[in-house]
Amino acid sequence: MVHVPLLHRCSGGRLPIVPLLIALTLAAGSSIGVAAASVDCFPDHVVSLLTGTVSSPPAFNSWQPGMVLGPPGNSTPTSGSLTVVSLGHGGSIVVEFRNAEIIDGPGPDFIVFENAFFCGVAPASPADDYSVFAEPGIVAVSEDGIDFVTFPFDAAALAQVSSLCTDRALIESLDGLIGITPSFTGDYRIPDDPLAFDPGAPGGVSGHGGDAFDLADLGLVRARFVRITDPDIALGLPGSSEGLDLDAVVALHARPLPPPGTVDSDADGLPDGDEILLYGTDPGNDDSDGDLMNDGEEVAACRDPGSAGGPPWFYPSLSMEVAESSPTVFRWQTLGPGVLYDVVRGGIAALQSIGGTIDLGVVLCLENDSTDLSHRGQGDAADPAAGEAFIYLSRQDPAGGGIGYGFSSSHQPRLPASGDCP
Repeated sequence: MVHVPLLHRCSGGRLPIVPLLIALTLAAGSSIGVAAASVDCFPDHVVSLLTGTVSSPPAFNSWQPGMVLGPPGNSTPTSGSLTVVSLGHGGSIVVEFRNAEIIDGPGPDFIVFENAFFCGVAPASPADDYSVFAEPGIVAVSEDGIDFVTFPFDAAALAQVSSLCTDRALIESLDGLIGITPSFTGDYRIPDDPLAFDPGAPGGVSGHGGDAFDLADLGLVRARFVRITDPDIALGLPGSSEGLDLDAVVALHARPLPPPGTVDSDADGLPDGDEILLYGTDPGNDDSDGDLMNDGEEVAACRDPGSAGGPPWFYPSLSMEVAESSPTVFRWQTLGPGVLYDVVRGGIAALQSIGGTIDLGVVLCLENDSTDLSHRGQGDAADPAAGEAFIYLSRQDPAGGGIGYGFSSSHQPRLPASGDCP
């Protein structure tokens, strides 16, 4: 029997283990999803989305707010990402970290990515003037999802933001808000200091850009909920993307929250089974790569627990939550720049155990070598019959040595009988 915890409209995947999503029709027009969970530096759930006014409703991607549950999308210093959710004027969104919690560490603890970008030419030196297509947003955090604390900002400076492009002098006065620092495709774990020019990065913006926040500024030691609010100022191009456009939230310091009752021999926050099958770490050693950082805290900060250093690392987990109470299309979010992946759909009735493996039966290829932008706005409009179910599975970069669709929770490999994405 394949057992997976219940979640709403979530799926997951990364070699060598790829969790299973089951979309189950309970009655006409009503469906739920179940999936296995993994730990990474991204939020896991959209708690609420309240879109404000836009001149061409609905707000951009408000029908798929789960777009913000993964890494930031492709962008350049002079063009913003499109893997975003627009909040409209005065709108707000609350995201929750369920599998980990943000903790206070040295320096900034998380980064929020909007799709701000330089207007015209990016500065080539710290002496160059510039302006930014900035869409400011207010950030608050909470430990319990009820009591939120707002990061301080200069309200008088925010009131001066009145045009599509905000000049450098005003940008430097907007600390404590998001949508201020331009972003580009880079290492999204590196916090940028908007007052320090980085000569080795495009436009002097470090990492991937975005706006960094430190829990210590609020006197907090942990947080699991992040609320982003559009301040409702007359700004932005008219249309469906008015208001700020949230791209991603990335934890820099975090620790796992293991499910109750799991075995964690080395007390690093990662269950033993996940260490063996998901992360490839030693369940008897809380620092598998010997870099003096706890395995669980590395995974929760998108760092490879099996190798010191390296680029951002996470167990790519497809997830999508839609705003409608009875969604008709199952969609998923970006997995980040440069990640190729496949998605297949099968029927729960076709699952069977053959020779010690879990055979998926005949499956339909929905995504083949997809990237973070190729699938945007697409999905699966098919719906299982009442009382039946679809399964969705993903795998990362099969052309680069992928080994099928992982294992069931009983550690048996899953293999599709036919329809495998090439």
